[in-house]
Amino acid sequence: MAENKKYKILNGIKVEMTPKEITAMQAEQAAYEAYERTRPLSSSEVQEMLLRQQINAIAVNDQTALRMRIYYPTFSELVGQTVKKGTKFRATDSEDADLYTVIQPELTIQEHYPPGTGTESLYTRIDEQHDGTKYDPIPYNGNMALHSGKYYTQNNILYLCNRDTVNPVYNALAELVGLYVEVG
Repeated sequence: MAENKKYKILNGIKVEMTPKEITAMQAEQAAYEAYERTRPLSSSEVQEMLLRQQINAIAVNDQTALRMRIYYPTFSELVGQTVKKGTKFRATDSEDADLYTVIQPELTIQEHYPPGTGTESLYTRIDEQHDGTKYDPIPYNGNMALHSGKYYTQNNILYLCNRDTVNPVYNALAELVGLYVEVG
């Protein structure tokens, strides 16, 4: 049976902790957890709790929802719950995780159906919209139709489309210079 050793870093060297140090660390952790369970919540903590609980009751457009995505529940928080069409959620715990909306009239969120490939009939990813101006170019990631007069970016380079592609193109924008785009 393997021992459960704990280590600390001392002057850049990994050193095994003594039983006394481990006991002191565990006591400090227990005291912190007891304090956290009983301390008064700040007004900002209470406000965030209320906002998170009611976020899907607030009617906002998708672009506004993206700006406040951190307050939406995560997919894992919704697993097992039945939600209505329009319920928004983050794919993961990350602050900049993709935001999705439920497109079924009523849906029980199941762990084995996370958002992504294969669940397009359940959820839709909310994408940030760009107006295609020089100051708000459209990020290009391939498989997109390009529109004349619109600006696109790829690899931190700005491109101006000077001819509609009509159909989606897959090439890198750098390969389309002279055909459909010019460096902007």
